[in-house]
Amino acid sequence: MQLTNEQLGAILLEQNYLAPEELQKVLAEAAERKIDLKMVLFEQGLLTRELLENALAEHYKLPFYDIPAHPPTPDVAELLPEECARSLSVLAVKRENETVTVATSDPTIPELTETLKQNIGQPQFIEPAGEKKSMRKSLWGSKPKADIKPFSGTIKLVYAPKNSIEAGFSYYRKPLSTRFQSLIEGQTKIAPEILNEIFDDAMTLRASDIHFEPQEGDVVIRFRVDGVMHEAGRLPKQFYEGIVNRIKIEANLRIDEHYAAQDGAIRYHSKAGTMDVRVSIVPIVDGEKVVMRLLSEYVRTLTLADLGFSDSYREILERAAHKPFGMILTTGPTGAGKSTTLYGLLKMRNRPDVNISTIEDPVEYKIPGINHIQVNAASDLTFAKGLRALVRQDPDIILVGEIRDAETASIAVNAALTGHLLFSTLHANDSGTAIPRLIEMGVEPFLLASTLEVIVAQRLARRICPHCRFSYSVEPTDARQLFVGAESYFPANEPIVLYRGKGCTSCGNTGYRGRVGIYELLEVTPAIEDLIVKRASSTEIMSKARGAGMHYLFEDGLEKVKAGLTTIEELLRIAAPPEVVSMEAKKDDTTSHTS
Repeated sequence: MQLTNEQLGAILLEQNYLAPEELQKVLAEAAERKIDLKMVLFEQGLLTRELLENALAEHYKLPFYDIPAHPPTPDVAELLPEECARSLSVLAVKRENETVTVATSDPTIPELTETLKQNIGQPQFIEPAGEKKSMRKSLWGSKPKADIKPFSGTIKLVYAPKNSIEAGFSYYRKPLSTRFQSLIEGQTKIAPEILNEIFDDAMTLRASDIHFEPQEGDVVIRFRVDGVMHEAGRLPKQFYEGIVNRIKIEANLRIDEHYAAQDGAIRYHSKAGTMDVRVSIVPIVDGEKVVMRLLSEYVRTLTLADLGFSDSYREILERAAHKPFGMILTTGPTGAGKSTTLYGLLKMRNRPDVNISTIEDPVEYKIPGINHIQVNAASDLTFAKGLRALVRQDPDIILVGEIRDAETASIAVNAALTGHLLFSTLHANDSGTAIPRLIEMGVEPFLLASTLEVIVAQRLARRICPHCRFSYSVEPTDARQLFVGAESYFPANEPIVLYRGKGCTSCGNTGYRGRVGIYELLEVTPAIEDLIVKRASSTEIMSKARGAGMHYLFEDGLEKVKAGLTTIEELLRIAAPPEVVSMEAKKDDTTSHTS
């Protein structure tokens, strides 16, 4: 049963996690914004997800069980038939002699323990069509079969978050290729069922992209998880055309077009959640390659703290995001999380008294209360034309998906100058390079100096799995060989303590689970404004910002390495030490002036 905001508030008040005046304030804000109370608590830093789950465990008078830290073995999970586990949202997590520990997020379900006893250790039952199941009785009918006795041992209930329980349902799943073969042998609706299996696996593994890569004899299916590609399974090629046609139909694309690139979108619903899916199809030598970008709904709940911003950076960003006008830019390569950062700021400002509009290509996350416009080349709705129209729509805040050309840049700067707060992304290697790039697009330096508030450069690093993380020491002499260019950031005469993941079932034996942001935040101060007006190089701008306390991307990442959030190898993969950055910046400036 989903707790209402008032019920959750009463629990937190009862457990002394909130003071009465704090509760009234956050309840009022949640009601005003029509969002869950927990989102307000997370945004304001009054509570973490861990504290919230512990508070609920205390309320239900059950021990808290961390499923990712202590995952069940498949044979333990399968003590409960999958249908029973999914219908009750429970998971068998441990067995000791005749005691089975079952995790639940809602122990108030009527006769929960009795229902579990009737189903533990029983075979999966497919109920005849038309018969209605009762969760209070055995899932194979109103009476257990005579030759099968209910479980006679002890059921021990523990509390676990619902998302952890649902993620644990993956222990029921066989390898993807094995399931493909079973579906093919069944000769039923192969295409939709195969797609459902792929989507469900991708959501379970937290994949950001699904790749269908046709080859001469078969089709390779690969997932991108935490920025790294993994093969998920292979499919006989004779069934691929039907799958591609199914994808085209779902994404409203032409099924008779096989020699041109097509883009579309799908909204996929399942028991595990809802995803917005961006679809791209291009013809290659061996067929049509399909790539699907998965935009899970959980991203809508992320806050700036969840994204990895330090307290000082978060304070600067929030201050800039509450100004009545100006421009905030995020920079970085594709897939660096630029749009997610901007959406974090939008969610913070999303209130009934604020008019927010976006123009994007494509619209990534649809958020209630925000007006989204999709760029459409077919109807000549470009970024520039859409932005020009948006300015006449009386917006308070505008998000432009990307500044790609001189016209969009000019309109964006003028919009920020005429009383609008404008967010956008720009492809640049670091925060300082963004300024010369905009000037080269034709934006007048004095206008840019008047409108720019903050530029955020960012990357995404794989996060060390918290369940198998361990520390190790590196001798200073070894560090100079292992971490070329970064050795000066470590003590010269004492062992260096670093962290990495050993590999476990929770992280798929990779040692990494999830990602954390690495940031470089350039606040446009009066001194930076003077440099912009003088058309200073990116090196001069970065040097001035550095003198004012800015940390380079690498330095922010190094703090996360020392805190055990990521590895030094991962940091060196995505960000160069400042000395290298400076050399590249000088080279870019020289090339720019020469051209």
